[in-house]
Amino acid sequence: MRIPMRFPAVVLLLVTAALAQADDRDLYGRWTLSPELTHAEQPDGPKTRSGPFSRLPNASVSVGGVPLPGTGGGGNGLPQVSGNPRDPEVLRCSELVIEPLDDDLHITWVGVGSATLRRGNHLGLVSRWNDRRLTSRYETTSRKVSQEYEVRRDGTLLVTVKLNPNQSAAVVHKRVFERTGSL
Repeated sequence: MRIPMRFPAVVLLLVTAALAQADDRDLYGRWTLSPELTHAEQPDGPKTRSGPFSRLPNASVSVGGVPLPGTGGGGNGLPQVSGNPRDPEVLRCSELVIEPLDDDLHITWVGVGSATLRRGNHLGLVSRWNDRRLTSRYETTSRKVSQEYEVRRDGTLLVTVKLNPNQSAAVVHKRVFERTGSL
């Protein structure tokens, strides 16, 4: 049986296309915020209490005007020394760069800051990643924060940030980025 000469060219073309598509689905690269896709993806606001006790006020106990922890008054019940905790940088940037750095991962939130992540639990920040997905989470005295960066099938990067304060409802932010360059 004789194979036509076109066959190797077709196979080479298919392999090249598959590799190019694999690069499009790679986490590493330069990403720019898409306001339209972000608006379409953003979930509704935080869920409120429902049921027979939803309209009752929260009980709180305070000493000298400072609410005691766990009593329902004043947010988390702890006095804020330096104001509210800062939200993750990805919520304040319109462009980001994700690049491998030896065994670590380096993220630059353009105009906001940068960080180098290590796998596993490093100083309370638990990070895991592969070629298409990054997850990180940490916990403070007032809230839990989790972030997920995932390259979707259409080649866009969906970033989901969950802010879960101790004394109120969790809030989920979703942002969609489009690739503007690869590494």
